[in-house]
Amino acid sequence: LKVGISRTTLFKYIHKDPSKRRMVKGEGESAGRGKKRLIDDEGVNFIVAKLKAKADVGKDGFSRQEAIGIIMEHFDLSRSAASRQLRRIVLPEMMKDGMTLTGEDVASHDEWPKLPIMNLELRHEQEHDDQGTMMQQHQQQHPQHQPRRSIVISEVTSGLGRALFEYYCMYGHNVAGCGRNQDEIQSLQILFPEAKLSVVEVSNDLSVAQWAAELENDGMEMDLIIANAGICPETNCNRPAWEVPCKDFDETIHSNIFGVSNMVRHFIPRMIKNSNGTFVAMSSGLGRSPDPHHAAYCASKFAIEGLMKSVAMSLPDPLCAVPLAPGVVDTTGGEMMQLEHPSDIKHNSEGKDINQWVQVAGPMILRISRKDNGKSMSMKGFYSVRDRQSWIIQDGTGVPKND
Repeated sequence: LKVGISRTTLFKYIHKDPSKRRMVKGEGESAGRGKKRLIDDEGVNFIVAKLKAKADVGKDGFSRQEAIGIIMEHFDLSRSAASRQLRRIVLPEMMKDGMTLTGEDVASHDEWPKLPIMNLELRHEQEHDDQGTMMQQHQQQHPQHQPRRSIVISEVTSGLGRALFEYYCMYGHNVAGCGRNQDEIQSLQILFPEAKLSVVEVSNDLSVAQWAAELENDGMEMDLIIANAGICPETNCNRPAWEVPCKDFDETIHSNIFGVSNMVRHFIPRMIKNSNGTFVAMSSGLGRSPDPHHAAYCASKFAIEGLMKSVAMSLPDPLCAVPLAPGVVDTTGGEMMQLEHPSDIKHNSEGKDINQWVQVAGPMILRISRKDNGKSMSMKGFYSVRDRQSWIIQDGTGVPKND
């Protein structure tokens, strides 16, 4: 079986029921439906040929939005899925032939007021020909974006981390990000050449130490840190705690807790040195209330709540640290629902669109300040009322004052 995806991605699905796996083939033919939509070699060659035919010869490049549109049209994919296939499969093939994105999609930060919205389109968004006018409208709606921040985000190659990364880049902030997949980091760097992107395993202390040192040597102030990486092998397994395999439990704890603690260890001292900074660690609704089938994940997210509150108690003014429960969000364009709280499957018909989420989360995170230090926070409108009522740790729960 030859498909246009990485060996790692293929391995994750090769043992699953083929009827639950969607293979998108040339000219829109498809087979099956499931958690992933993949374009095989024939489909990749078809798209590459189409893009070459439409490429701007003068600039030797092609428009990203044009590429996404072609993929959506011919393979019946959502915009999010088409964007992901472009990044992971099609773009590397185009690069082999020296093709690049056109200038309109890779404007520098010096030109950021004219930067178009490129990956965060709302479903009912209308096209605007005047990009400068469009950006001015967004500036008026989001005046909090005017101060340029230096933002560090872990695991920006997918999901919530990628949405935040693109959002802050779009508004001209100085953004650094990391991920474990080298190919995806390289593709992301092409889309956002002004960003500082690195291949980092955040659960490895030495890897995070080197990353933090490199950013500091580059002169980055790092006044907002978002610890985002995390995994949940228990999803859809319905196992009680004593049946969770040791490997799954250890990997969950290692990634979800060690990843955050390593970032605390190497970024907080630099924030203290600069007398400025906010540290946000992604928690979960499962860090607020227990669940019988997510023992390892609950343990890891309850740990994040405790860790952030402990860190907050030691931080000098004006620094702050908070745990943030992101909400129930569809992170994959409708192909696979990532629900932060399993009971929401009963309470909500579907998770909120990730583009809606980032429009709320992006500015909210920028507003976190010393007055929020140590408080448990969550995204308003992205958890059901019943789930909030079940939380042991409610929003706003802070820390005891130091004697």
